[in-house]
Amino acid sequence: MGVLQWLRGDLAKPQKLPRLLQDHAVRPACFTLFLAVFLLFLLVGLSLPIIKSIIIIKVSAVNFVDPVSNAISELQFGVWGVCVLSILNGVEVQEACYGPQLGYTVPTSILSVVGLSSKLANVAETTLLTILVMHLVSAALSTVAFVLSLLHRSYLITTITLLAAIITAIVSTIAFAANVALVLGVKENIDSLFPGANFVVTFGNGLWMVLAAVILAWIAVITLSAQRYYRCAVSQRPKPKVPRSGISEKDSMEKVLV
Repeated sequence: MGVLQWLRGDLAKPQKLPRLLQDHAVRPACFTLFLAVFLLFLLVGLSLPIIKSIIIIKVSAVNFVDPVSNAISELQFGVWGVCVLSILNGVEVQEACYGPQLGYTVPTSILSVVGLSSKLANVAETTLLTILVMHLVSAALSTVAFVLSLLHRSYLITTITLLAAIITAIVSTIAFAANVALVLGVKENIDSLFPGANFVVTFGNGLWMVLAAVILAWIAVITLSAQRYYRCAVSQRPKPKVPRSGISEKDSMEKVLV
């Protein structure tokens, strides 16, 4: 009797989601994650020369020294333009930027400062335009996702939010891969166009910002997927049978024993 009563009482209790997967926890978490993704992609999309501190790729000429100023030059690429720096004894002494311009072409005067040709610049320019589009698309998708995360948690809205999160994460991953491919492509072309030259190609801080956005986007996808899975599991559990009115639990057990 005691065991049966305990089982019946346990089944009669409403099944709840784990505390971390309930709406009051998931909503602000997903909103914060997608807002961070949006801001990161927006900042990278407004990189150098609009925001000069955010750089996609750096090309430094190690042994190309200006004979007049004895300074080493460095090219810094953003999605809207390019800047050339002259560095003397580790201190920046001169800076010149070109842009902002959509689908810009690096002037030969800037390339000659570092000792590069227009062939190398063409490799970077085409990829940077693609990266700009992908960054802005990712920012737009993350905007849709964090707006949806604030709406009422109906079944339809939950499904749409999860789909938007998955698409955002996939596009963000592709954008990160494009950033990596840009750096590797420039490095490979430098080695083939200028054999024996001492050029150093490095990732800018913009790439690590994109990587952070990708990680946050996938964390949001995992969170929404876990909540959706538990909701489906709870809704599919069989409902406990309610005893018929007018018949006590003791009478029912006596009839079964007879």
